[in-house]
Amino acid sequence: MEIAKSLTLAISIIFLVNIACVYNHSPSLKLPKPTGPFAVGTINYYFVDKDRSETFTPESDDFREVAVRIWYPAEAPLKGTPVPYIENAEERKDNLPENSPLPPSFFDKIAGVKSHSYKGAKMAGEKTQYPILLFSHAYWAGMNQSTVLMEELASHGYIAVSVGHAYETSHFIKADGSIKTFDPHNKELLLRAEERKYAQPIQQKITQTIDTEQLEALFLTLIIQRPKTIESLHIWVDDISFIINELERMNRENGFFCGRLDTNRIGVLGHSFGGMAAGQACLADARCKAGINLDGLQLGDLIDNNLTRPFMFLHHDNIEVINKTPNRIFFERAEDTAYMILIKGARHLNFSDLSLPGFSDILNMPEGSLGNIDGRRCLKIQNAYILTFFNKHLKGEYSGLLDGPSEDYPEVDIMVINNKLNSK
Repeated sequence: MEIAKSLTLAISIIFLVNIACVYNHSPSLKLPKPTGPFAVGTINYYFVDKDRSETFTPESDDFREVAVRIWYPAEAPLKGTPVPYIENAEERKDNLPENSPLPPSFFDKIAGVKSHSYKGAKMAGEKTQYPILLFSHAYWAGMNQSTVLMEELASHGYIAVSVGHAYETSHFIKADGSIKTFDPHNKELLLRAEERKYAQPIQQKITQTIDTEQLEALFLTLIIQRPKTIESLHIWVDDISFIINELERMNRENGFFCGRLDTNRIGVLGHSFGGMAAGQACLADARCKAGINLDGLQLGDLIDNNLTRPFMFLHHDNIEVINKTPNRIFFERAEDTAYMILIKGARHLNFSDLSLPGFSDILNMPEGSLGNIDGRRCLKIQNAYILTFFNKHLKGEYSGLLDGPSEDYPEVDIMVINNKLNSK
């Protein structure tokens, strides 16, 4: 499946998962337990950016909304029960948008699959400051789409912040637990879908050549053909910067996270469109010290500007194309340490919780939407490389895993460039 078809399929399946998620007759769906020394707490926040008007609605006084779900290192023993993997299922059923592909009765079958996170648990340590990782979801996915990864990062001593991008996600969960849903038939959203469809031939050509000059020309053409996509990219990056502002404020003011956030050690990462946003954020906001793009085609300003901070590109094993790593042109021009990783046997959706076997069993996902790699194994590999990358570049903890091929992970092809001496 070529990259354009893969991304279209991803959007469709992730949309269904975020609305419906899990049947209650599916005990096979269990999230892997985080491997770090900390328990995991979680909390939701919701903000309005009064400095930005919302462009997805016609009202001039409608300001940009951004929600986050935060996972953090918690102190054991924990009381109560972990939060559901999907919260507020009944309310989401009652707030389905018009012409939803799923009937309200579908929500009666949603199960209480549990996460490993505890709402509002006490943060570990008394004065410890933890580095921050901001995650952007795939297009029309939700803040919970990579819960396995978020819990893993938090268990190893990170503040893992999943950013919800309004009108290009299915819903928000606000701090009070209420739901705000977004209409998939929004005019601006439909314009972006039409644009994406029109540009598919160019995206397909990108996967069929390894010639650098041809790739640069194709990327430039694609950027020109997708102005709404680029508009969204900058909106998402502004969302990320806005949340960093809010985290800095929360770190200064009395409250749950007061004095506990290391705002000098911030990383960004994302899946698919969110991965593209992570790359752009590393150009746009100097507070982002390192970043990872999980299988997202890197449009935006990297075509004209080189990366000047540590960055990692992860790609799925697109066996039907010539160019399996289309972001390689940005990797090769990096002016700091950069990594290019391909996970053999993986597909685009394997970089999210959809990789868990329970999801494919429940949703009857189309053939080819996941790779032939074991889904849990793929998440284990992904988590190991992501954690090692941020441990090295935010915490200064060295591991040989990123130096080259690993006997522990033979599924991984890795290339490394270290141009740090030329970086700013």
